[in-house]
Amino acid sequence: MTFAWKKDNEILHGAEIENFAHVRARDGEVMEYTTILHLRHVTFADEGRYQCVITNHFGSTYSNKTRLTVNVLPSFIKTPSDLTIRTGGKARLECAAEGHPAPQIAWQKDGGTDFPAARERRMHIMPDDDVLFITNVKIDDMGVYSCTAQNSAGTVSANASLTVLETPSLVHPLEDHTAAIGETVALQCKATGSPPPRVTWLKDDGPLQITERHHYTRGNQLLIIQNAVLEDSGKYTCEMSNTLGTKRAYSHLKIMSSQACVQQFPGKDGSMAVGIIV
Repeated sequence: MTFAWKKDNEILHGAEIENFAHVRARDGEVMEYTTILHLRHVTFADEGRYQCVITNHFGSTYSNKTRLTVNVLPSFIKTPSDLTIRTGGKARLECAAEGHPAPQIAWQKDGGTDFPAARERRMHIMPDDDVLFITNVKIDDMGVYSCTAQNSAGTVSANASLTVLETPSLVHPLEDHTAAIGETVALQCKATGSPPPRVTWLKDDGPLQITERHHYTRGNQLLIIQNAVLEDSGKYTCEMSNTLGTKRAYSHLKIMSSQACVQQFPGKDGSMAVGIIV
């Protein structure tokens, strides 16, 4: 009894083969033979259709052919890099991988598939160039982008951070205010930008003299003046600064010596006249 193995109809010479036999019938007259082909350190060259051949003096018998497919875990040949860009610019993230079978490339943003740029048709994926494009970049596009390469052998991922820079600007315009002595005044300067801008307050183009009546909320975006006095009148400047530059906005505050009141005066014809006393 001899054993041999074929690959793609060619005899494998020098193959590592393990053969053994054992008695199958109780009387010991029937033997069952098994042959095992060992493939060490498998490569693409081992991929193909295999068949075992068993021969004795009566002839040969052939097993069915079985196909060996060699899968290779994906590995990156291009990975996305961290990117910093201004609003309105174009972002380019590259990702490509090799493996067997050829891996499929997929993108995620912050662990999900919700891309603001895709909803607005500003995102384009170029499969032939292994590139993800985002045009007219906006603050909402900022985040961590993940490239995943997957095939039947497994999955690999690579991450890159997209940082979007934006010059400081006001969310709402500053308003002028009029208040009476002793009242509380709140001046709001709600600023946005990336990185988040630092807010500084000035009065009459000079440093604001802070007293126990002056208070700031977090980020200095709200200036509160308690127990207003006449000296609090003037031009207040909100200065917003980040790495891209500085913007300024202005609010005029007028403190009156007393509250305005409204009084009605009866006319001779029965009508009412309205006067304002200060």
